[in-house]
Amino acid sequence: MRWNIKKCTNEKSLDIDAFLSEVLGVCKKHGLSISHEDIGGAFVVKKLNDGDNDWLFDAMNNKD
Repeated sequence: MRWNIKKCTNEKSLDIDAFLSEVLGVCKKHGLSISHEDIGGAFVVKKLNDGDNDWLFDAMNNKD
């Protein structure tokens, strides 16, 4: 289940799950993770780690 920001509901988001699974595949291929950066509102690329990969997969739906 993924939080839909616009609808304020939890719902399945199979397209987002598929997208993020492919992103995580690329991360694993290159040994890198995408992480959140609080100061400038961007993201950081770091050495591959499960914590950041889990965080990325917890993304909310803001597309519809």
